[in-house]
Amino acid sequence: MEGQDVITTDGNQFLNFTTHNATRGDTDGSLFRVFPGKNSPYTTTQAIALALVLGSIIVGTVIGNILVCVAVFLVRKLRKPCNYLLVSLAVSDLCVALLVMPMALLYQISGNWSFGSLMCDLWVSFDVLSCTASILNLCMISVDRFWAITKPLQYGIKRTTRRMIIYVSFVWLGAACISLPPLLIMGNKHTYSETGPSHCSVCENFFYQIYATLGSFYIPLLVMIQVYYKIFCAARKIVLEEIRAQLHLEVHCHLDMEPPTAQHPAAPAVNRQLNSSDMQTSQGSPPAKQHRSSSASTTFGKRLVRERA
Repeated sequence: MEGQDVITTDGNQFLNFTTHNATRGDTDGSLFRVFPGKNSPYTTTQAIALALVLGSIIVGTVIGNILVCVAVFLVRKLRKPCNYLLVSLAVSDLCVALLVMPMALLYQISGNWSFGSLMCDLWVSFDVLSCTASILNLCMISVDRFWAITKPLQYGIKRTTRRMIIYVSFVWLGAACISLPPLLIMGNKHTYSETGPSHCSVCENFFYQIYATLGSFYIPLLVMIQVYYKIFCAARKIVLEEIRAQLHLEVHCHLDMEPPTAQHPAAPAVNRQLNSSDMQTSQGSPPAKQHRSSSASTTFGKRLVRERA
């Protein structure tokens, strides 16, 4: 009886051990299979590949924009008011990479919003704020470049630290006016479901969609297209004027240095001035004075040709 009890006890221990191991193995496998989520539109392999790609984009965006800010603040030559808008653009892109893209990555892979309604409102507001600020910064940079090219002397004096800070404040205030109404007044769209996937999206009010789309995309786009077209026309005009002036100088230098021939009987103005001065000095001046006047006229002629060249 004692031997039978021992065998029975050992058998029960063996059965419990094998059952525990099997249950543990099933749990590990189920955890691996649950990674994308039951509502995810991707397989495990696709979810891992997508996470690696989007994660590398997030890391690259963070590093690149941090380097821009550090370079402007540490390098003395870059610490100028004209670069404040570039720093503002880098900060807005950095906010996108840190506050928006990680949660968007999880939401995209899992296909389910599992952070609650409050985080949904904050996430959507940060998304609209950062993206709108980035676009408005690009628009303001284009306007700043247009004024710097078309009015270099006047705008160079007005391009002060205070003015650039006002521009940056105007950009972020405009972005806040577009992103805050859903958070404070209308509310964003957050649907919760115990059986199906939960969703989080921006406010779908028709008038707000028109207002936000025009303010954060179409109006800045039209402004940038028009401004950069004017910049292109102004730069092309400047280049053509420089080419025309250079050709004009080359022609005059060639005519001034070319001796009179049968085909060109009329001597250049410089040669006529030099000849008349030499004739006057040779008629009524002693030889030493004539030599000094002729050398002076020759020096004047060379200086005039050099200045025109």
